[in-house]
Amino acid sequence: LLVPHGLPEIVDGHMKYALVDWCYSQPQSILGLAIFAVSHATFGRARRSHAALAVGSTKYSKALVKTNLALKDASEATHDEVLLAIMLLSFYENSVMEKTSHVSSRGIQAMASRSFTHHDGAMAVLNLRRQLDQRTNYSMGLDKLVRRQLMRSLLLRSMSLPSWLQDGSQYGEHGFALELDRCMVGAAKLRHQASSLSVDFASLSISDRYDEMVRLGRLLAEAQTLDNVLVIWANDLPTENWYSTRTVQDDEIGNRILDGTVHIYHTVGHAGMWNRYRALRLTVNDTMLKTLSVLAESSDSDTESLEEAVKLRIQRLADDLCASVPYMLGLIEPHDVAGHDVTVVTKTPASPKQAVKATTAAFLCWPLTMATMVSGIPERHQRYLRNRLLDVSEIVDDGVLERIAADFSSIS
Repeated sequence: LLVPHGLPEIVDGHMKYALVDWCYSQPQSILGLAIFAVSHATFGRARRSHAALAVGSTKYSKALVKTNLALKDASEATHDEVLLAIMLLSFYENSVMEKTSHVSSRGIQAMASRSFTHHDGAMAVLNLRRQLDQRTNYSMGLDKLVRRQLMRSLLLRSMSLPSWLQDGSQYGEHGFALELDRCMVGAAKLRHQASSLSVDFASLSISDRYDEMVRLGRLLAEAQTLDNVLVIWANDLPTENWYSTRTVQDDEIGNRILDGTVHIYHTVGHAGMWNRYRALRLTVNDTMLKTLSVLAESSDSDTESLEEAVKLRIQRLADDLCASVPYMLGLIEPHDVAGHDVTVVTKTPASPKQAVKATTAAFLCWPLTMATMVSGIPERHQRYLRNRLLDVSEIVDDGVLERIAADFSSIS
């Protein structure tokens, strides 16, 4: 539960509020039980310890009972530890899922349904908390970071944000973090609209066909505008937030570096920020690709050239996402040499867990998962991203990520 220090605030997460002291100072509290549940579950999964998993399950059950009781009391439901405990219980559900778990559908909505249920509960609590008259800085800071996670959850599920969750400035977002936040809200809206795109033009009347073409054209234009805004956001970032690209001559770690190209960032947090930006652009361009595919069914539309342009953007974004992974997973080590140049040395860890901490690899969870749901990513990139998502699932002990990576080619 320890998070790296010295990272840009834009990538802060709610886990930094989950202090291990709770386990010992208040072991039977909601939050103490939730932290114990997650700790035993991740340890048990990593070490294949049935005893640890059993303890984790017991702690989870107790935490769940206490959480449900707290939610029935309007005053207690808005406590900080209740909100944080709910988010931790979601983390627990991801951790304990096994590859052999029976899931009728391969979609992420089914795979992570138990985790998403906790997210929905956290959303209800967050809505109650924002209506309180008096708030501490601690509570408002927690709300901001929980909201960030819930937004990513809604994007994964192709759901738009409720109106009360949309304005990041009300939760303390500001500066370029607020600008990216607004893009995330827009991307969620577009992704939700694109999730139900299916038009049988042949069955429509001339009038209805025209209306449908106008609707699709508007969706396409909104997606293109949002992609342009995201590009401007990246171009306007201060130079200290940018990264450099290097070529690795001798790749001693086989297929863990794609095409010998890697990125070097100031911190893993900067890499996490850039990959969230890339995941958003991949999502927006995926919306464009789906819209163009539907438009192509109409003989009145010539979409081939625009479709190729969108596919090229998706490939370039996938290139950058793949190039960021070796740095984030500790597979390379940059060294400053004379003349302020940087040389890159590859590392050959015995296992992914030995190369990087779980709190660092966690920055890849959402971007890589979003990438599994984007059409148009070249097959080589798909294989690479799938294998790295498997590495990440092992590092962070996340069974849902493991299932998603295993079913990569089946998720759309």
